[in-house]
Formats: sequence, structure tokens, C-alpha cells
Amino acid sequence: MITTKSITREMGELRGLGELVTTYEFIAAAAMRRIRNSVLENRVFHLGLNAIFQEIKRAYLREVEGLARRHGTAKKKTISFVARDRKSAIMFLSANTPLYGDVIARTFSAFVAEAEKNASDAVVVGRIGRTLFEETFPAKPFAYFDFPDTSIAIENLKAISTYLTRYERVLVFHGRFKSIISQEVGVSSVSGSVLAATDTGASGEVTKYIFEPSLETIVIFFETEIFSSLLEQVFHESRLAKLASRMVLLDRASVAVDKALERTVRRRLQLRHRVFNRKQLDSLAGVGMWFRP
Repeated sequence: MITTKSITREMGELRGLGELVTTYEFIAAAAMRRIRNSVLENRVFHLGLNAIFQEIKRAYLREVEGLARRHGTAKKKTISFVARDRKSAIMFLSANTPLYGDVIARTFSAFVAEAEKNASDAVVVGRIGRTLFEETFPAKPFAYFDFPDTSIAIENLKAISTYLTRYERVLVFHGRFKSIISQEVGVSSVSGSVLAATDTGASGEVTKYIFEPSLETIVIFFETEIFSSLLEQVFHESRLAKLASRMVLLDRASVAVDKALERTVRRRLQLRHRVFNRKQLDSLAGVGMWFRP
């Protein structure tokens, strides 16, 4: 039975929930503001860095093909100086806790589509992602790495980077910040995968580069140091997108709590009016008994 006491208790619970949601929203907004500018500025830099990585791989591939033609030998199948024993890997960046909106689910859908289309080794980061992967692919093996949601842990990042250097091609599926109210699914190649486009200038000629001290030394540097830098940027991108998505989700939750509180207040007023009306009717009925013949 609904009573004034139970409704008052419900209002107190709603107010407490509203304060909790507002606190989490404030924390998410503060963290997002703190890292947003640096992530967006570094995004432009790392996109350029990745483009240079691809340029270097294309330049080295042209050099190898030229040497093969001159010496009449088969061209080299790989353009890597780092020892690799695996071909391709796809990695899904998720989270350890919920309340990140739908960006995790949308990213996982893109990850699943790629996993079903191409035979690549699967790598999952975050406990939410592990649960989703095990439910979707119960018999498929995968590599799992734990990673905190609140910061970019260098030791964890180093372990993931070391593991991924075994692969010639690495695609990372992650959330990508578009605006405060809109997050998109990002797919980043951190291994310098060679693009299909050719580097031609306005005259149609292939652009040529001079590498110092040598092209081989540059390739090795990019496949180790730059690979780790690109991977770290992807983790920052993912964290920013998750924080923005959480802030939007909590803002919607705060609005829902406020509306629920308004409805509860109206219910309490209606109940008080009914109780008052019933008392008035009882009083009138009691007065009527005095005037009966």
C-alpha cells in the first residue's frame, strides 16, 4: 500500500541517486576537459606521423622491388626489420566498468564484423570486452589484457605493445571523440600498413626521398618507437571518447531522475489531497449522525 511515508522515502532515495549521478557527471566532465585539448592536438600530429610511417614503408618497398628487378630475384614478401611470427591482429579497446553509453557496443559490432570477415588473431583490452567476446565467440581463442579506465598505465601499455610487435599488421577498434554529444567508432592501423594510393605530385611523378642515416635505420625506428607512440595515442583517443560518452549518459540519467522526482512529488500531493478529502468526508458523516431523528 502506497503511503505518505513510503513516498517520502522514495523521494529521499531519488534525491540521493540524483546527487550521485551529478557527482559522477562532474568527475567525467572534469577529466574530459583536462585531456580533450591535448588528445585533439596530438591527433593531428599522430595522423601525420602515421602517414609518414606509410610513406617510409612504400619507399622501402619500391627500393626492394628495384633491387629485385636489377638482380633478377624475387621481391621480398615483408618490409619489416623486426622479427615477426604472426600476420595480422585486430584489437578491441573496451572498458572495465559500465556506464559508458553505447560507444563500447558500437565499437564491438565493428570489431565483430572484421573478425568474421578476415582471419586475424583477436586481442581484447578491458573486462567488458572480454565478456562480450566470450559471449559472441565462445570457442574462439583470444589474447586478453587488463587496463585501467582512469589513466594510461605505461606498464600495461608496454606489455600490449610488446605483444603486438609480433604482428605485421595491427588494426585497433576504439571509440573516437567527435564532439561532446557524439562519439564515433574509430579503426586505426598502428603498424604503418601501406596504403593503396601512390605518392604522386602534380606532375604525376613518384615523390622520392633522401633518408639519413639510411632507410633501413628509419624503418626500424618507426617499427619500434613510433609504433608505441601511435598505440598510446589510440588509448588516449579511446579514453576521451568513453569519458564524453559517460558524461552524456549521466546527463540523461540526471534528467530522468529529476522527472521521476517531479512525478513522485505530484503523487505525494495527490495522496495528501485524498487523505484530506477522506477526513473531510468522515467529519461530515460524523456531523450528520448528530442530526438524525
